[in-house]
Amino acid sequence: MGFLDKLSSSVSETAKTLSKRSADLVEISKLNLSIRKREEDIQELYEALGQYVHARLKKLQYINREDVEEYIRKIETLEADIQVFDKMVLKMRKVNYCDRCDIELDDDVKYCPLCGKYLNN
Repeated sequence: MGFLDKLSSSVSETAKTLSKRSADLVEISKLNLSIRKREEDIQELYEALGQYVHARLKKLQYINREDVEEYIRKIETLEADIQVFDKMVLKMRKVNYCDRCDIELDDDVKYCPLCGKYLNN
């Protein structure tokens, strides 16, 4: 009976692991989709900003920072969202990452080679 118990336990653990990994993959896919959507939104804002600037320059009108502040604010907000989502994906994929230097590192590295920060794996 011991063999069957071990087999049952092993199969149960494998199923739990697979379930967790597939849930993580689904979540990573959702985050990547959100990242792509925000990148598309940024591109649309750049295009709208370019059209606005072109129209003003075509009429020989000045452009003030206040004129484009809303575009800049929206782009910065979307870029910040993308950074947060990227870090979430890296954490879920268990990638060794220095958030101070914004670089990915090998799994066996304990300290960032650029800044010396200890990495909590």
